[in-house]
Amino acid sequence: MGSALGARLASAGHEVAYGSRTPEDRTGSVSQTDAVQGAELVIIAIPGTAVLSTLEGIGEDVLADRIVLDVSAAFTPDMALAYPNDSVARRVQTRFPRARVVKSLNTMNVSIMVDPLASLSQATVFVSGENQDAKAAVKGLLADLGWTTESILDLGGVASATATEHAAPLFFATYLALQTMRFNIAITR
Repeated sequence: MGSALGARLASAGHEVAYGSRTPEDRTGSVSQTDAVQGAELVIIAIPGTAVLSTLEGIGEDVLADRIVLDVSAAFTPDMALAYPNDSVARRVQTRFPRARVVKSLNTMNVSIMVDPLASLSQATVFVSGENQDAKAAVKGLLADLGWTTESILDLGGVASATATEHAAPLFFATYLALQTMRFNIAITR
């Protein structure tokens, strides 16, 4: 997911750094802390159950005032929701109050994230977060990924991320029914 998002954003003119726990094993990557220190916006594209511990390793001072875009989903080994009645994004915002956390892109497969309207006539991407400037920056990135203004739906504060994270069972049930991940939720009005 991180590679696909990074490649698409780089092709749109963004400077992209890939953070890794083992940068010496991954060509073109730097340590996670170095990647975050040099960034205005950080995309968390790792399993949701690893997000808090990974961010703890980076540190509260390094994350302070950064926009943190959380695209993760958190599952137990048996694919149940890891945080029933809660979300990764809300937990991150609570633990790192100076970070500006935004939840988005977590209700779809990565192929839709980076090219939403290539084979879909309609698609909706949700945005949740407390900071309006951070959400505006994320909406700008979404536009660079191909999302139209009309396809972006701001759900409000970070508490609304619980709703989108809990759409994961619907995603997997739909995948099983269609036998493809080339679909997305679309809100019609």
